[in-house]
Amino acid sequence: MFKSHNLTRVLLKSKIKDHQCGFKAFKRALLFDILDGVDGVKDNHWFWDTEVLVRAQRKGYRIKEFPVRWRSDKKTKVDLKRDVFGMGTQIIRLWRELKRRF
Repeated sequence: MFKSHNLTRVLLKSKIKDHQCGFKAFKRALLFDILDGVDGVKDNHWFWDTEVLVRAQRKGYRIKEFPVRWRSDKKTKVDLKRDVFGMGTQIIRLWRELKRRF
């Protein structure tokens, strides 16, 4: 089964365990540094937070993960076929982009 976090960890060399957790907190200035500019985040759908975290790691920013209690909602808006394909293509896009830069 396709696991985007495994692909993200392997291709993008990310050390983060859960890129897609719904809760994230950022220092404002650091977030704007990652979002803005030529090297800024390009995705505006499900992958944007993963891209923020990967780019933050690449810039040497400290990322702290801690457990949260998660409850699934039966009214999810995730379309498995569309969103899994979309995540995969975005992971490959970011991998290509970062590969050219480093």
